[in-house]
Amino acid sequence: MFFFIMSKIIYYESIPKELERLEITQKEAAKMLGMSLSGFTARIQSDKPITHWMIYGLANYLEPTKPRKRIKKNAK
Repeated sequence: MFFFIMSKIIYYESIPKELERLEITQKEAAKMLGMSLSGFTARIQSDKPITHWMIYGLANYLEPTKPRKRIKKNAK
């Protein structure tokens, strides 16, 4: 069995801070996610887990990929 280790962990205080770290505006993020700016800001204000997953996915999409380390786990 092989398991992949994430190349990095995303830590953020808030979604707007994460967008600032990614150097994109809320309007640009909304467009990339296929929603209106008002719909996107409403999702941010609702603070539901799905919104955090969307930003996590967007961050992984926008950042350059790094090779991932593989760990071989001994099967018993």
